[in-house]
Parts: sequence; C-alpha cells; structure tokens
Amino acid sequence: MSRQFSIKGYLFPYRFWILSSALLAIPLSALRASPVPLIKYLVDDLLVSRDQGKLLLFPLLFLGLYLVNFVVRFLHYYLLRKVIARVNQRVKNELFEHLMGLSADYYTAQSSGALVSRAGQDPNLIDQGLATINVVVREPLTFLALFGYSLYLNWKLTLLTFLIFPPLVLIFMATSRNLKRYIGAMQEQNARLFSILQESFSGFRVIKLFGLEQYSRKKFLEQSERYTTLHLKMAKVEELSHPAVELVTSFAIALVIYYGGSQVIAGTMTSGDLLAFFAAFAMMMNPLRTMNDVNLRLSQLRTVGARIGEIFSWKSRIVEKPGAALITKFERELRLEDVRFSYPDAPEREILKGISFSLKPGSRVAIVGESGAGKSSLIQLLPRIFDVTGGRITIDGRDIRELDTHSLRSLFAVVSQDIFLFNDTILENIHCGRQEASPEQVREAARRAHAADFIERLPQKWDTPIGERGQKLSGGERQRLSIARAFLRESPILILDEATSNLDTGSERAVQEALDSLMVNRTTLVIAHRLSTIRNADLILVLKQGVVVEAGTHDELMASKSSGEYIRFHQMAESSGRA
Repeated sequence: MSRQFSIKGYLFPYRFWILSSALLAIPLSALRASPVPLIKYLVDDLLVSRDQGKLLLFPLLFLGLYLVNFVVRFLHYYLLRKVIARVNQRVKNELFEHLMGLSADYYTAQSSGALVSRAGQDPNLIDQGLATINVVVREPLTFLALFGYSLYLNWKLTLLTFLIFPPLVLIFMATSRNLKRYIGAMQEQNARLFSILQESFSGFRVIKLFGLEQYSRKKFLEQSERYTTLHLKMAKVEELSHPAVELVTSFAIALVIYYGGSQVIAGTMTSGDLLAFFAAFAMMMNPLRTMNDVNLRLSQLRTVGARIGEIFSWKSRIVEKPGAALITKFERELRLEDVRFSYPDAPEREILKGISFSLKPGSRVAIVGESGAGKSSLIQLLPRIFDVTGGRITIDGRDIRELDTHSLRSLFAVVSQDIFLFNDTILENIHCGRQEASPEQVREAARRAHAADFIERLPQKWDTPIGERGQKLSGGERQRLSIARAFLRESPILILDEATSNLDTGSERAVQEALDSLMVNRTTLVIAHRLSTIRNADLILVLKQGVVVEAGTHDELMASKSSGEYIRFHQMAESSGRA
C-alpha cells in the first residue's frame, strides 16, 4: 500500500533523542555567549584596574567554560547525528521495499539510473535538512542571549543596530524564492546523469564493440553541462546572499563604531562595555548567517521530500485481492481466453489482440513469429508480471487475478535469452531459484543443468564471484546457471524464451541438452527458433502483430495452405542452420 511521505513520521520514534539534543541547546547557547561578558570584565576589571589577584582567575574560568562546552557540544550534535543516520536508513529501506513492490510498468517507464538516484541519493539530501533541527533551536537561543546582554549594556545602541533587520528579511525571502526554482530541476538533471552513467557502465562491452565511446561521452558531457549550469545558478544565489548579509551588517557596525565611540569619549560607556558590545554584535550576526543557510537547506528538504513522496504515491497495478487463494499445484489446464494486452504507459497501442489457447499438464506449446509479434509480452502475463487488459487467464478454472501472486509465480520457472545473474557467487545465484534449498540440492541442480563440470574447474569453484550480471562467465555458462536455477525451483510449468539464442554452436549444444532434460515431465511454453524444439511441440501458435494467424502441429501447419506464415518461418530457420 502506497502512502504519502512525511518526515515527521520518521522523526517521531526518535523524539527523545531530538528533545534531548534540543534541550542541550540551552546550556550550549549560554556557553557560546559567555565569552562576551568575560571580555568586559577582562578589560575593565583586569586590564584597566590592573588587579593582579584576578590574573589567574580569568584563564581558569575560560578553560572551565570550554571544558563544559566540550561535553555539552558533543552530546548536542551526536544525538542529532544518530537521528539523521537512522532516519536516512529507514527512508532508504522503505523506498527500496516500496519500489520492489511496484508492478513492472514503473521499471519500463523509468530508467534504472533515475531510480537509483531517487532511491539512493535523494535520502542523503534529507540529512542536510535534518541537520538544521538543532540549529533552529540553538541559534535563536544564542541570538536572544546575546541580544539580551546587548540591551543590558546599551539599549539605545542595540535598537539602532536593529535597523538592518528589514533588509535582511528581504534577502532571506529572495534567496529562498530563487533557490526553489533550481533545487528540483537540479535533482531531475542529476537523475538523468545517473541514468547515462548506469547505461554506459552496464553496456560497456557493446560500447567498445561498436566504437560508441564518443557517442556515450557526448551524451554524458551534454547532461553534465546542463547539471553544472543549474548548479552554478544555484551557487550564484547562495554566494550572493552571504556577502549581501555582510554588506547590510556593515551598516550596523558603522553605527556601533560611531555611536558607541562617541559614548566612550563622552564617558557614558566604558571601553570594556564597547568591546563587549562589539563581540556580542559580531556573535549575533553568526546566528543570522546560519539561519540563512538553514533557509537554503529547508528549501532543499521540501523539494527532496516532494520527490520522495512522489515515489511513495506510485501504486502497483498488480493488485492482489483480499483473501486471495493459494495455489500449489497445476493439475488440469492453463487457459488463455480472448487475451488482450497493452502496456500501461502506452494504452493506445494494443500488443495482443484476442489470444486464446490452453496447456494441459505435460504438454508442450511453441510460439513462433517475427520480432515484435507479442511473444515475450504474452509470457509475461502468465505469472502476472503484467495484467491482461482484456479477456482472462485461468489455471485449473480459476482466474489468476484471484490467486495469491507469490504462490502463482512459484508454479513457473523461466529460462530466457536475457539472463539476469546477481553480482554474487555461483552458489548463491543458483540458490536464488529456491532459497530454502540445501547446498546439496543446489549442486544437484547444477549437475542436471550440465553446469557442475565447468564450476568445479574454476579456482574458487562454487564460491566464485561472477561479476555484475555474470560478466565473468561465458554466455553458455551463464545460461546453464539459469537452467540450474530453474531445476532447483521445481516448478511444474516451464517457460523458455529463446533460451539458446546468441550462443555459439558448442555452447548451444550443451545448453540444449540441459533444456531437454529440464523439459521432461514439465508443461512447457517455448519461444524458440530451433526447429527440433518446435517440431516436437503438441501445439504451435504463429503470432503476427498480436494475433494468432495459424495454430496446429508441425505436420498440420506444413500441410496447411492458410497463410503460409509457418512455412516461411520453417524455411528461414533451415536456411540459418537452426535445424
């Protein structure tokens, strides 16, 4: 269930730490302001009066204050850092869990690099906003303590300096307004930059093979320039605000020098009072500058919070019905009835247009057709990676939309041309097929997939790391690991999606032997170009532009004069050596 993002909900479990840190801001503010009256007494009581007895007192007092400051400051900052670290962890964890629960259409509509940026980078920007919690408490308290002492020293001079506050407020408002224009745009550009990095790294071999280094470099540099342009605009706003604050502040300093100096000359104010006032005023300006930075960080927090909230508002289109029935066996029939399908992000383009057929336990159905006919889209509907947009799919007479999704998917094992392997060991990659399986069962699955021999020849054998998507292995080795995973899964329905394509002859032979073994006693739906696999199917469906144009056995289709699509496919397969 998706929900809106609220940072308050994440802070509530750590309210004790936050409150403790906030309360420690009170003594810390007093400690930070304490050197100001000490300056007055240092000048008036020690330097002017030359009281030798107080010479040791002041250094010890300074050391004592900073020793207490050491303890208070550590606890004040560290407690909030604990909150920030835990909130960051929880936001990332829940973002990941939410994204893993979404339907596949979100991953077709969004680039993986953009999702990595939003789920991995955006929560880090929340840290900067949360770090302002103790600042919001501490700096105003420090300011008030110094302001009170300034009034005590000279209330007229204090009120004169406050003439600078209206222009300071205008600077803060203008800065906040302009930053809002850039922060969100910068995050979007950063997500696109991550997307380019991700596709460049994952497609590194293709880039090298086709000499696309310049193309990839051009894409990255153009996106980097867009991001940098926005970054510099934001930097201009930030860096203009700081000297603007200092410029306005200089007018107050000029007033202090003139008016305070005239009072010292007139004898109505001591030199210690003026120096203490100068110190108090200088320290008062630091909270104002800090609050300007807080304004920037809070603007960023609001923008990033809205982006994270957008992800939490995404809702999976694969909705499981309350009380969905568990299914553990496939006993009678898997049936597609007038199935229609369009991808959610392109509903106007219908991929499948009224597909109907059935599979009996132990049968083999082959689907053939040109690229783009809808074959791969069709097989994604069976385990509910996507939902049909028309018609229905049933297993043993029950609509799959009424079944528990996890138990439904446990009925299927898939071996495809697009092999996904984790950046982990060989053992763990096979183990993913059934996580409760024992190491012995994993090894047996590898043996049945004709993978054990090459695994045993590796230096680290089963503990060999295989790299991202298994890039340290050959195509045939990766495919046999995928088949081993399917063996381990022990699912009654097997889907083969062009599982031997893009393999050399030697690898294809080994993989095909493993697949022949895997298909024994299983219901199989196969998309393939290899004629021996298709020829033995109980039913062959010929798809063209999302429609079944021919259906029958190999012999029936070869004898048919209907459209000739299968005959053309057969001739092309023979000419390409896929016999």
